[in-house]
Amino acid sequence: MNYFITPDLKSISGGNKYDLNVIDYLNTHRCKIVNVMLKDINLLSYKFFFKINMIPKNSTLLIDGLVASKMNYLIKILSKKYNIILLIHHPVSYEENKNGDISSKLKERKVFSHAKRIITVSHTMKKIIKNMLTKNKNIDVIYPGVDNIYYQNKITNLSINHNIATTGSVIPRKNIEKCIETLSHLSEKWTLSIFGGFYDSDPYYKNLISKINYYNLENRVVFHNTIDDEKILIEHLKNSRVYLCLSKYEGYGMANIESATIGLPLVVADLPVFRENLRGFNRTYTDSKSPRAVADAIIKTSFDDNHINLRTRSWEDVGFSFKQVLNG
Repeated sequence: MNYFITPDLKSISGGNKYDLNVIDYLNTHRCKIVNVMLKDINLLSYKFFFKINMIPKNSTLLIDGLVASKMNYLIKILSKKYNIILLIHHPVSYEENKNGDISSKLKERKVFSHAKRIITVSHTMKKIIKNMLTKNKNIDVIYPGVDNIYYQNKITNLSINHNIATTGSVIPRKNIEKCIETLSHLSEKWTLSIFGGFYDSDPYYKNLISKINYYNLENRVVFHNTIDDEKILIEHLKNSRVYLCLSKYEGYGMANIESATIGLPLVVADLPVFRENLRGFNRTYTDSKSPRAVADAIIKTSFDDNHINLRTRSWEDVGFSFKQVLNG
């Protein structure tokens, strides 16, 4: 029997969308998998461990990397009883430090070492994971898919609105402060729409509001919070002129691919993973540390229908690849 241990998948994120599509495919294609969710990733209790320990011996446990990163004290015990496969969207030890937080890296290395197999979402992440391991291990790369609705909503011309769209949780590694600073270098016709979950009480969000006020951009920046309905999100994207992603670190960057799929020009941070997965799309790599350089790149963007019919993987392809891994 197969079990998939994940964080709470109710919130919208690229990783959660990936996990949900894998679960849906496997359960509708004769590969039953039971989802065991950890409601609060910060409260990995012994109660949860006992819940996992009730799973029949020799079962396959597919564990999302966000949960796995908290299981360094349990993984050795579990590995003796179960077939452990890890799904690593990105090693969490690199979220706030480009060289990786030493303490977190040691914990993740311990977890990775007890897995029979590891799945990740890009060759860039495979390289990082491989460098964290002390011995060779089988690492499969299974790229995310794109929902069909993005292929069905191609734009034919850039919007007359000079709006910049960016999508993702309002957290420090998304580098939203540089998006705001970039806007301060653009003329007043330009606006910025930020689509992603945030809390009014969050210190990072408060810092962003202070920066907006400092640059007098109150009327040009809008936080839309998470939009669950993809049809509504796509309409916002189609009413934008460019998609901007200045993230400091990503495992893949699904929102980039989705925006590029409908034909929106991209201006993105010059990250190795974006060099890997955006080939063929209408994209411009930029120095994310220089708001002036980012602003110049945005001004120069243009619509190019030569990129409009580029297709990436479907979620059926992703699910089929997982089925192959689980079936050994």
